[in-house]
Amino acid sequence: FIKHLMPTTTAKIRTTSSYFWKGFADGAPILLVVAPFELLFGVLAAEAGLNVLETLAFSVVVIAGAAQFTALQLMTENAPPVIVLASALAVSLRMAMYSASLTPYIGSAPLWQRAVIAYFTLDQSYACAIVQYERAPDMSVAQRVAYFAGAVTPVVPAWYICTVIGALFGTHIPESWALDFALPIP
Repeated sequence: FIKHLMPTTTAKIRTTSSYFWKGFADGAPILLVVAPFELLFGVLAAEAGLNVLETLAFSVVVIAGAAQFTALQLMTENAPPVIVLASALAVSLRMAMYSASLTPYIGSAPLWQRAVIAYFTLDQSYACAIVQYERAPDMSVAQRVAYFAGAVTPVVPAWYICTVIGALFGTHIPESWALDFALPIP
């Protein structure tokens, strides 16, 4: 009799913390893309004459792979700084579209959280987030923010660490490896 009174739904009640860890699990495979990409950026930045600190600062300020490679290529060609900045911005304009499409889901989050999410919006973190938000429309704003934070938590530290490793070893890679072929790829 009691069994009939109990709900038969198998829906899982998720906490904000569980959404963070789901985001973490969903974001972790992104490392397979980010690690080699940022190692290569570190190597090419070192070959272009940037020291480790400058290379790391570049990755912290411009946390957008395609924009990093674009700016680095233009810098190595001695393009005027305004052209370097404008080109990197143009390459990153898709982030404005990403932000606009996230607004219905996280637009009511506090300004500081939206600012952090805007900074950490990468192609991959956006893809994870938008898919999750559409799959689970009943998520609260706090759960959505937690999910996004989880999705970028394994990626961002690896982004910076791989940049530094690439910069440290970049000047020790033989020229015969010709890694500069990858500069125009993004």
